[in-house]
Amino acid sequence: MASIFVALVISYVTAHSALSARIVGFTSMSSGSHYLLTKTILEELASRGHEVVMVISSDHIHSISSEKIPHKVYQVPFERGYLEDMIAKTAVKESMFKLFSKVTEYAQTNWDSLLKSRELIEDLRNADLIVYEGIAFSAILVSELHKIPRVAVFPGIPRPGGFLMFPSPVSYVPMSLTGFTSKMSFLQRVMNLGAYFAFNAVFHFTTVRPLATLKAKYNITPETNIQEALNKDELVIVSSDFALDYPQPLLPDCESQILVGPITVKKHKPLPAELESYVSSGTDGFIIVSFGSYMETLTSKDKIDVMATAFGKLKQKVLWKLKDHTPTSLSANIRIVKWLPQNDLLAHKEIRAFDTSLFESGYHGVPMVAIPLFADQFVNAKKAVDFGLALSLNLETLSSKLLKETIEQVVYEPSFKKSASRISKLMQDKPRSPLETTGDWLEYVLRHRGAQHLRAQVFNIPWYQYYLLDVIAFLVSAITVVVMVIWMTCRCFCRLCCKSTAKKSKHD
Repeated sequence: MASIFVALVISYVTAHSALSARIVGFTSMSSGSHYLLTKTILEELASRGHEVVMVISSDHIHSISSEKIPHKVYQVPFERGYLEDMIAKTAVKESMFKLFSKVTEYAQTNWDSLLKSRELIEDLRNADLIVYEGIAFSAILVSELHKIPRVAVFPGIPRPGGFLMFPSPVSYVPMSLTGFTSKMSFLQRVMNLGAYFAFNAVFHFTTVRPLATLKAKYNITPETNIQEALNKDELVIVSSDFALDYPQPLLPDCESQILVGPITVKKHKPLPAELESYVSSGTDGFIIVSFGSYMETLTSKDKIDVMATAFGKLKQKVLWKLKDHTPTSLSANIRIVKWLPQNDLLAHKEIRAFDTSLFESGYHGVPMVAIPLFADQFVNAKKAVDFGLALSLNLETLSSKLLKETIEQVVYEPSFKKSASRISKLMQDKPRSPLETTGDWLEYVLRHRGAQHLRAQVFNIPWYQYYLLDVIAFLVSAITVVVMVIWMTCRCFCRLCCKSTAKKSKHD
């Protein structure tokens, strides 16, 4: 009996270890949301028995390893937090062209520094899978170098899809940063088409060309070009949901391009006793204020004081995430914190409104007051308004009176909570959570050593075949030839008839 038990234990351990894999994560930026996306996935994989590691640069603000997620750090010639500060300051004080130029220069230096770190690169050779946050393009070069299968994870649907070949019909799929909905006017469709070509051109000059240069410099898979290398993702996982996004086609049949929902949403835990006591006291509930990583860089102290005045006039308690600046005066209902358990607070029964993550708010059914500050926050704010989840305010024209009235409208007008609840039910009506689904798909790739059987032929054909330009050219040529033959035949018959008539007339 004991021998049978031992045999079963050995069989279990062997089977379990066969599924255990070494997984490497890459993140593009050290700002909270980008880093948190990759970190959350790696934590899920670690909980399933896999060995995980995060590769980051020395300027990363999260460069210290955690117990669950060890970090491998490569050195770059930048100070800690350089990228985030540079992006925020350039976006405010200089042009978008200058911003793209600086980001491109930074990215090239960062990628080159990684490939120069020979010891770290060599240590990644035996990895079984690379999971990279969508724009962490250094992962592509490492994947190509060591022939490691990789899976891309995007925080939202990339529009245009570019090298990922996401179908992007510009007639009803709004491009990123345009702020359009899926119902576009003629002029908006013209602008959307322009944005499509502009974004692809920018991507080519800021990403494709620098990657191609480094690929050649380090002699990485010289037998393939950079476009072929970019197209080799086994899967593309998107932390989005059509309950709160504009529907569009995916490839193939929603499998190699997978929308799983907000990955960073987890099963909520009880709040710490002191925090639970704070948010539960009173009868009017509480509000979370968290504007993201760029809040204090992009917002003046005067505007923060304006917000504090508005929050102080509310009946609700206010939990406000601020790191460096404390408002001049604070009312008794406001509590400033440097960190808060956002997921657990959003799931709390007493929450009334929120400002920051679009999909986390939608998932938990919490209405929003959006005050966009930077980049895709403007698009997400418009989307939240379009779906009836929020009202949006302009930071430049913000006053304490307007902010207070807007928050009260969102809190007390039933339509916002009704829309939020409907979106929440749609997003949660799935057999597995977004994070569990992501983990399942990644293990699917590990078990089958890739997912090339899901790969559509679109990745293997040139652009002119994708758009059927060769077929159109053939048909136009064929029709032209047929029309020309018919025209020439008719012309010949007409000439013969005319000659015959002329001879007959002469004879008569």
